[in-house]
Amino acid sequence: MAVIFYLVKFDQIKCLMSYWEFTSSNNWFSTKLPKNWSEYEDEEGTYAFFNTDEWSGNLRITPYRWPDDSDKAPEYIKDELNDNPNAVAIKIGDWDAAFYSKEAKDDCLIYFWAMGIRNHLFLCSFTVDKNMVGTEKHDKELNIVENVLNNIGIN
Repeated sequence: MAVIFYLVKFDQIKCLMSYWEFTSSNNWFSTKLPKNWSEYEDEEGTYAFFNTDEWSGNLRITPYRWPDDSDKAPEYIKDELNDNPNAVAIKIGDWDAAFYSKEAKDDCLIYFWAMGIRNHLFLCSFTVDKNMVGTEKHDKELNIVENVLNNIGIN
């Protein structure tokens, strides 16, 4: 009985979560972020976000756009799959993507996505504390990140 209540409660939380529309400063893309997530300064050209209520990881999105209408994004994703033995091919919405994770030196785990279409490529990462892996909090936040990535739209 407690498990059923938990599942219903999680679905209710997920449904009740509100989002805000983020548009990149260069107006190349937009996505929906949870209301309790904020942007912070990172490297130029990278958009970085975190949960301001309780740290659960850092999401970074770095967009690339080639000036011509070439098919560079699929090439990059294919190379990522070939060059990284841990990468797997997945779909993020309608886009092809490469996905893998890697342990960092500082007790963190970093999830990586390379995704895009035609001349638009998005290199995304989500850094979490390794001690969070396998917890409900981790799984919920990873689900939220996947939702954010799934909502990326090219402007």
